[in-house]
Amino acid sequence: ENVKPLVNLVVVGHVDAGKSTLMGHLLYKLDFVSKRLMHKFEKGSKEIGKSSFAFAWVMDEHEEERMRGVTVDVGVRHFETQKRRITLLDAPGHRDFIPNMISGTAQADAALIVVPASTGEFE
Repeated sequence: ENVKPLVNLVVVGHVDAGKSTLMGHLLYKLDFVSKRLMHKFEKGSKEIGKSSFAFAWVMDEHEEERMRGVTVDVGVRHFETQKRRITLLDAPGHRDFIPNMISGTAQADAALIVVPASTGEFE
């Protein structure tokens, strides 16, 4: 039996850094999100005036997260590469949800820190 090693990867960063959007886009590009589902997310996010959040909806499933445009709880998705099974943990970045972020990072084997590169962000 050839079992692929599991890697628990948490994505952390400041609120509005684009963590959920980046991970949603990655999962879409890797074909772990269908075009049909992505179309549904694009339509739904546009209807509530948050069209730029469509990819974030891949990770942010709860109504509160989608309406506020902020990750509240750790989003979890699973996918595989040729050599590994990945559990993707999308941690909230808002200070009100630090306890949730800590619970996500406590489960992780590795972390990806997302830092915005826009002028005036974290220069």
